Amino acid sequence: MIDNSKKRDGFFKLYFVNFKTMFLGNLFFLLPLILAGGLVYGTALLTKQSENMWFLGLVIPLVYPFFAGITQITKDVVKIHTKPVSAWQSFKKGVKNNAKYFGLYGVLIYIAFIISYYSLIFYYKLALMDKIFYAPLFVAVLIALFLLFMTFSLPILTVTMKLELRYYFKNAALMAIGELPMNFYILVTTCVLISACLTVSMLTPYPVLGISIMIFSFFLILPTGISYCSVYRLYPKIEDVFDLTEKEKNKEFPLTPTTVVPTDDDGNPIDLNNNTTSNGYVFVNGMMIKKSQTKNNP
Repeated sequence: MIDNSKKRDGFFKLYFVNFKTMFLGNLFFLLPLILAGGLVYGTALLTKQSENMWFLGLVIPLVYPFFAGITQITKDVVKIHTKPVSAWQSFKKGVKNNAKYFGLYGVLIYIAFIISYYSLIFYYKLALMDKIFYAPLFVAVLIALFLLFMTFSLPILTVTMKLELRYYFKNAALMAIGELPMNFYILVTTCVLISACLTVSMLTPYPVLGISIMIFSFFLILPTGISYCSVYRLYPKIEDVFDLTEKEKNKEFPLTPTTVVPTDDDGNPIDLNNNTTSNGYVFVNGMMIKKSQTKNNP
């Protein structure tokens, strides 16, 4: 857990103290981003699909496995806030340990993005013709926000804890709802960061300089910046709820607090002395864990 005697620096101070680490992380992420973007956009031009979002969005599943490295860097910065973080070691560790899951997330996020994007456009156009369609438009917005909020915590959970795949999604869904005010705060913070980068470039009197600033900010500031907005707010909450010991460095599953009584999905207490079910899972504080990994299991 976070030691109260060694509280984290403020949001901006911690970011700028570790700006070099963040910047290097963006550089490592830049190569796969350029390759994926160039491949997709070049293919789009050849196939005359450059105006279709469903085609351009293919960049997401191609580059998302490398976002594991970005998440690992920002998580290490927030966790190890009193020591310098090696950008390359963290990036390499994140990609090596989590590329498979993040690759799957990229595909699912792409599907969710495309469906949400076209659904919102479709219902918005219908709502302009008939106000009754504002109802399904509102539902579509809520679903899109829920999926977006899941993407805030899903990467952090994956680089922090060792779980079966379905439990990452379950916990991300729980945090999307349970941390609703914080998720909205993260959304606003992220939008402000993106808007600031755009505003600086647009206020520049020289077009070439403005475009250069925009490219610099989008490629060398935003990847870790966007991840940092989520990690700074959500990782300490995960750390406060669960006993994240030094074993977490090796991506071993953290032990649960001894004061927690494990229950099943229906809320019924689990008898941890029952050897016949010792290899099963229990639901503790919104997390599915193996019974054999609880502290109060003899």
